[in-house]
Amino acid sequence: MAQFTVDLKGRINNTFLPESKSLWPLFEAVVNSIQSLEDSETVSNKLIRVFAQRQETSQYDINGKIEVTPFEAFSITDNGNGFTSDNYQSFRTADSSLKWKKGCKGIGRFLWLKAFEKVEISSTFFEDGKWRDRLFSFDFNGTTPDDNIQDSASNEYQTTVTLEGFKRNFREKCPISLEVLAKKIIEHCLVYFLFDDCPKIVVQDSLGEQFWLNDYFDRFIRDSLHQDRFNIAERSFTLYHIKMPEGANAHELHLCANKREVKSYQLNKYLPNLQGRIYDETGKSFHYAGFLSSSYLDGAVNSSRTNFDFEKNGQIDIEQNLPEKELIDAANNYIVTYLNDYLDEIIKQKEKRINDYVTHRQPKYRYLVAQRPTTYDAIAPNISDKELDIALYKELLQWDLETKKTGEQLQEDLSKNLLSASDVKARYDEYYKQINGLSKTSLAEYIVRRKVILDLLENALQITPDGKYASEESVHSIICPMRYTSDEISFEEMNLWIINERLAYHNFLASDKQMKSIPVIDSESDDRMDIAIFDEAISFSDKDNSFNSITIIEFKKPNRNDLKPDDKNPIHQVLRYVEEIKNGKKMRANGRPFGNVSNTAFYCYVIADMTDSLKEDAKFAGLRITPDGEGYFGYNPDPGAYIEVISFDKLIRDANERNRILFDKLFTPSARTILDHNI
Repeated sequence: MAQFTVDLKGRINNTFLPESKSLWPLFEAVVNSIQSLEDSETVSNKLIRVFAQRQETSQYDINGKIEVTPFEAFSITDNGNGFTSDNYQSFRTADSSLKWKKGCKGIGRFLWLKAFEKVEISSTFFEDGKWRDRLFSFDFNGTTPDDNIQDSASNEYQTTVTLEGFKRNFREKCPISLEVLAKKIIEHCLVYFLFDDCPKIVVQDSLGEQFWLNDYFDRFIRDSLHQDRFNIAERSFTLYHIKMPEGANAHELHLCANKREVKSYQLNKYLPNLQGRIYDETGKSFHYAGFLSSSYLDGAVNSSRTNFDFEKNGQIDIEQNLPEKELIDAANNYIVTYLNDYLDEIIKQKEKRINDYVTHRQPKYRYLVAQRPTTYDAIAPNISDKELDIALYKELLQWDLETKKTGEQLQEDLSKNLLSASDVKARYDEYYKQINGLSKTSLAEYIVRRKVILDLLENALQITPDGKYASEESVHSIICPMRYTSDEISFEEMNLWIINERLAYHNFLASDKQMKSIPVIDSESDDRMDIAIFDEAISFSDKDNSFNSITIIEFKKPNRNDLKPDDKNPIHQVLRYVEEIKNGKKMRANGRPFGNVSNTAFYCYVIADMTDSLKEDAKFAGLRITPDGEGYFGYNPDPGAYIEVISFDKLIRDANERNRILFDKLFTPSARTILDHNI
């Protein structure tokens, strides 16, 4: 029978090894040595030496020490059984089944050539009553030479695997610190270190630094070791909890197969409270490391040992495979319990910070945190105010989405008559509670936004450092964007409520548009209404058909005091505009005249500082001064319009008062303090 052959280059090309796993070829070699020593019954002093060769250098740092350079090769030496005939034949057989019981997939040596140019192997072993030496190279061409065995002058077991020519893309992802390298080996092989039969392992580099891994594990890790056992779908799992004072830069859960780490998960993505290092009662800090092992995971690991087959062909067969999320969630529950004492303080400080932020900075989230305590769990501690606001907003959107789904499900169940009277009341009460909270949150957000706009307007009216007042464009744009009609901008972009609450609701608006581009004006002129300098008007009506009211707004630059001439007199300008509408010189949006507007109420607002010239204009127009002395009002019978002149100071003060009343009604009397000092 003809035997299958293997295209070695093709097999290696099809072997997956991400650059982030640059040390896995080294790990595979170390694990091979451990397993070889597990099978070595005649060796008592079991030892593995890992030598890390650095790139040669003659450079020195500022302290006169030799510069630490990247690793370029690794040699792994053990005194296990070595490359006997069976082991050598297994090495030369792709996907060998010799060590299936140990979870070996027969692909580790292919990982070597993913990250290294070649491998040199020398092995001294005892076979058929004599000591033998085997020396050969392994690269993309296979093993050479074929005749690689001879009698040995030694009578001690020793096998060395040297990984040479660390490929650049993998080398750049490899840690440069020998201590970190040592800790990574412990982390990958941690389950072996849990048992007394783990061989001694020492890691040394070409600069002479070395670490005995077993001693390091006993000194820094073993004392913190704790384990939990649990079942999922009648499958048993063991979770080892370890506090890592060094050697880790994140809290992680590692899934292991056959005593080796296969896949890692950063826990901050699942448990937001696990972000930075945790501090114990003595002030010492650590990162958490969890190692989950199970015979189920031993069987579920994929052929390259880089992942698990939680799904087959995109489908989860619960009889054969567990959902990955269920497995992670179960482990996380035990992790939270194990770290409970440490997390309690983190949670307490985080909740206090969120509550302070909501109370003093963003009260719009008050109902969110009050009615959805899970909001606290979803937010990471120690984040910036900006990040906190985004996180709270995301939770608000999630709450809104869930509430919509609750309402839709309630309607569906009612339509199908699936609920009893008591169920209907309970479900409706819960739904109403959510809707009520969301409504208050939306209203609070709107009120706070109004306060921000008012602050912005007030700042825009201040005199600049060069002694000048802000431009008309700045003030105008805050109240209403320029060069738009109401068909082109959203309700939220217009802040006409600053002048009068009713003005927020209208049929049509034009702001700083060319005369011929405004649908309600019958004109071919390219001239632009002089709104840019607040010398012309914005006109809009509250109804399209009957035009119960038409409002005209005129702005003037802050502190402008040259308003006596007719072409600059804002009161004269708005009255002239009313007259033009009544005389039919202005058209409706459909191109037809306004028609009979004799019964239409005209409201004209002039917004400007109370300069001497404006006060004089108001008196000549027959207007009366307001009780606070900050404006004028009155009715002009010809052409027939109610006129109100409002100073910028009065405009902002009155708008703030209206907003405060809404806020106080929505929250508590302390809201006034929040608005005045913290927003």
